[in-house]
Amino acid sequence: MKKRNTIFLAFMLLFFTGCGGGGSGTTAYVASSIPCTLPDIDKNNLPPLPAASDFSANPLYRQQWAIHYDQNFYGQYRIFDDASIHMDGDQRFIGRSVKVAVIDDALDIYHEDLQGTIVQTYDVSTNSSDVLPSDGTQNHGMEVSGVIAARDNSLGLVGVAPEVELYFIKMPFSNTVSISEIVEAFAKAKEWGVDVVNCSWGSGDVSETVKAAIVDLARNGRGGKGTVIVFAAGNGGDDAVGDPIGNDESSIPEVIAVGATNIYNQRTEYSNYGPELDLMAPGGERLGITTTDRTGVEGDDPGNYVEYNSSSAFRGTSAAAPIVTGVAARLLEANPNLSRTDVMSVLKCSADKIDASGCGYDQNGFSQFCGYGKVNVNAALSLVR
Repeated sequence: MKKRNTIFLAFMLLFFTGCGGGGSGTTAYVASSIPCTLPDIDKNNLPPLPAASDFSANPLYRQQWAIHYDQNFYGQYRIFDDASIHMDGDQRFIGRSVKVAVIDDALDIYHEDLQGTIVQTYDVSTNSSDVLPSDGTQNHGMEVSGVIAARDNSLGLVGVAPEVELYFIKMPFSNTVSISEIVEAFAKAKEWGVDVVNCSWGSGDVSETVKAAIVDLARNGRGGKGTVIVFAAGNGGDDAVGDPIGNDESSIPEVIAVGATNIYNQRTEYSNYGPELDLMAPGGERLGITTTDRTGVEGDDPGNYVEYNSSSAFRGTSAAAPIVTGVAARLLEANPNLSRTDVMSVLKCSADKIDASGCGYDQNGFSQFCGYGKVNVNAALSLVR
């Protein structure tokens, strides 16, 4: 008999009214006056600087507060000026040719904002390429994928890395999923040779077999450079990331565990914390994260998109994790020489030390409540070229 684990999606529709609290040498980098040790980065034979992109023609871009600062929108909703991930500016590296796998519940492959980005799909339950939703509850994977990969096509919104190659692996989140199915998902990602994997979920009790599959991909994927694996930290609001009790996938040191911030640039009340928490990214509290939805009436928000203020707005560490996944893809386009450990170090060293009093960073710049801080795209890119 196959042991089966219950999969807990890392997102929850929460409505809080308060605010949450390649060489052998090294070079020093200082973020927020806290020193950070950064490995030597191999900057040889890098791709040429691409032309800049302008996302303003996408009609929903102005409301994507997590990645874009729109003065009028920020003022209307009283969003703190630094709440975004500072993606604005010279939009040159947008994930071109970087292979990103999303492991989630289902994908509407016909959505207008994903046309041209989907390369391969796989369902671990049926061993087929059919990853379409099979019931009305399977919207999560669509929302996660849009945060990462929605195309810059002037139709709706834009993902953090709109030129990635998207690989989607469907797992049966509706009920339970077997250990062998989880292992197969990561094996498929390794077979496809993906660069980054997004997991906006957790089993709550990761087995040693699953852990071994994740660690193998993280260490040995990408031809030995290591695959970047991003996990949502979870929405219980407790110390579930690597503490003596917590035993979730996000607690594995080889993955990037992501917590969530709100419009006040603080940790959300629901975001899990602990010694293995790595980074924060906007996940929504009061306002959600605008993203793609299943088309038509089957989606969480009727239409093709879930908007920031809908009753079913996309919130949680499930929304924060794909933001970091998209940033990692941008880094790998800017510098394909980066190893997994390089990417992790760069993201940590360039992170914004938000909410200093609430997070309580130590002398190494780490906080059990906020990791190394909130991801900063432009600061991270500045370290890899």
